[in-house]
Amino acid sequence: MPTNSSPSPTFMAVAVIRDDADLTELAALREDEHKRLEMLHSDGKIGAHHVSQARRTVFLEVMAADEKDAAETLATLPFAKFFDLDFYPIPLPV
Repeated sequence: MPTNSSPSPTFMAVAVIRDDADLTELAALREDEHKRLEMLHSDGKIGAHHVSQARRTVFLEVMAADEKDAAETLATLPFAKFFDLDFYPIPLPV
């Protein structure tokens, strides 16, 4: 992960699989999704990644300048078209 003298703002992205999502297509993109997540993690743009299958929800820690930048980062994921996203800013330590 790249070193940075000042921490980036962090957001918790909550991604809920839409009811109309094609789950067969989603499953076919799983390997591509994991590869892209690894790249974003290596670039310091994605931190923690948690999945709640029972609730069809993914939680992603995103390091970005602002919510728009966080949304643009997640738009690069193959699964992006299957999710409704909401962002919660995580305050930087003082």
